[in-house]
Amino acid sequence: MDEEKEMQSGDSEEEVVKETGETKAPAWRPQDADREDRKMYTRSRVRNAKIPEGTIFYHAKPKPSISDEGGKVVAVYARVSTRSEEQVSSIENQTRYYREKIAKNPNWTMQEIYADEGKTGTSMRHRNEFKRMLQDAAEKKMDLILCASVSRFARNMTDCMEQIDNLKSMNPSHPVGVYFETENIYTLDPDCNQALSIHAMLADWDSDNKSRRMILSYDQRICTGQFPVSDLLGYRHTTDGGLIIQADEAVTVRFIFLARMDGYSFGEIAEILTERERKTLMGRTDWNERMVSNILTNERRWGDLRARKTIVINYKKGKTMKNDGSRESAYVPNHHEAIVSPEIARAVHMLTGARGVDGVPDVRVIDEGGLKGFVNINPCFGGIDRETIMQLSNSVYSDEEYACLEREAKIINGDAHSNILSMDFTGYYVPHSAYFIGRDTPTLTISRRQLKFNRKCHERFGGGRNIELLYHPLLQAIIIRTCGEGCGFAWRNGEDSPILNFSAKAFCGAVYEEQDWISGYSFRFRGIMRERGSSKAMIFFLDEPQIVADKAAKKAGDAAAEEQSHFPSRYIPYKNSELSEDAHTEEWKKRRTGMLYAIRKHRDKIVDGISEADIAEPGVIVENPLIGGIPTRDEIRGELKRLLMSM
Repeated sequence: MDEEKEMQSGDSEEEVVKETGETKAPAWRPQDADREDRKMYTRSRVRNAKIPEGTIFYHAKPKPSISDEGGKVVAVYARVSTRSEEQVSSIENQTRYYREKIAKNPNWTMQEIYADEGKTGTSMRHRNEFKRMLQDAAEKKMDLILCASVSRFARNMTDCMEQIDNLKSMNPSHPVGVYFETENIYTLDPDCNQALSIHAMLADWDSDNKSRRMILSYDQRICTGQFPVSDLLGYRHTTDGGLIIQADEAVTVRFIFLARMDGYSFGEIAEILTERERKTLMGRTDWNERMVSNILTNERRWGDLRARKTIVINYKKGKTMKNDGSRESAYVPNHHEAIVSPEIARAVHMLTGARGVDGVPDVRVIDEGGLKGFVNINPCFGGIDRETIMQLSNSVYSDEEYACLEREAKIINGDAHSNILSMDFTGYYVPHSAYFIGRDTPTLTISRRQLKFNRKCHERFGGGRNIELLYHPLLQAIIIRTCGEGCGFAWRNGEDSPILNFSAKAFCGAVYEEQDWISGYSFRFRGIMRERGSSKAMIFFLDEPQIVADKAAKKAGDAAAEEQSHFPSRYIPYKNSELSEDAHTEEWKKRRTGMLYAIRKHRDKIVDGISEADIAEPGVIVENPLIGGIPTRDEIRGELKRLLMSM
């Protein structure tokens, strides 16, 4: 309604003007009328402005320039990214050029030349001279820094702009400028910021482009068989991509491998090399554990070549990672002459993570006597598995002997009956020895990852720092016996306290696999002591276990036992084969709580037949199939002495 009234009012006003012919000012003003008035006022004020009499003007200083009058203390920063001959020439030319340039300027005084050789400009992390120059600038030791170009100062745009700002503002009364000669940019000139930003960005982009070109170049070289090689301790690379041995450095490399095989720790090896002042590739004589470890894990020392093991994921921050297939790679066996054999390298690598192992242990097999076929191994060593132990045990038997042994093993396991059975006790069963385990019983507990002897085992042996472990996979028996220093493994520490637990992941895994044990269980066995003269041995039969179950396994065992609740004795299945539907035969049900008396009698005959000579029998050193042919411990120690004498 209001809008309609306004329209009607406007119409009537027009009509009045037309009828009377008089000129009447409108009741409204244009929207920009005030703006036009202000503009007219501003023009009038500027045109009529007058400078007050006596006014004194102070003009701004000229823009800063490197040619300003007055003395300047001048520093120089030079950098090259590699240590190549051409780059060395470049940095020397820069140094000489700027010395002469500063000397010719009467207003300049040389402060220092800061030079980073072989350092990338994408990061400040390893540019020690650059960081020292910034610190000196903060202490007002210079007025001006000369640099050949923006890219020499920094190839990281963020670092470049940040450090330029720091130099100007860290001491406002004493700003330090940088003059980039190639780009003709002086950073104290306020008009330089745009040009400096563009050149810093171009330097950053060029560095990024070089990184991409390098990745492509590596891809092309690997795919065409031109594998990148470089110098490393013991080797020098050739122009055709090969590696040749450096005899003196190879002595150091071989010593490291053999010392590790003999049980030296990384720290002990590093200490020996430092004392002997053995040089690293870079000429240093101080060694540490990591340097030793790196030499032991580099495949080029045993003649192979892995190209592109690691890749750079952020070249500015120097972040690398193992090449997980993200980029092209290659592995070349027998690429060049080896300093150590692959077998020696493999043996050293199997020591990784092995506790309680004094070097790579010799593997022995007893080839005669009552303990024939028992394998003498260090259970803490990782270089063993089920197939290896079985193969070593079988190697000392003829075909006829092995067939007879299999027959005995089946009898002991209850899988076959003896031809010589007592008529009086045929069909009788005796309890497993596990039922006789008490607090005073010596026991061995085997879990998936470790062996545990109780204190009664130590007490029965009456001392002795070292023991040997013998294992026969077919007879399902473990024997421990005392031995002298330098053999077996220590089961008493330096304070002569008993060691009860031994990490033995590989050995325990082999036993579990051979015995078909369920992995959730641990198994405890009674030790049977045998003394023959001055010799002692303790025997553990692995087919008579006391079961120690974890919660999950116990739950599964309880469920299985519940299914068999109608049987008179509660039994927990502990073998994988017992979990199958057809495992519970009538014969198995009878034998699950004991073993045939005849079988026990047969086993006792074997045990009682062990003589003093059998217990002391050392056996013969055999080649470990998992490793291959390596020197014996005596041979290793002999060569170590020769190497030390040559250092």
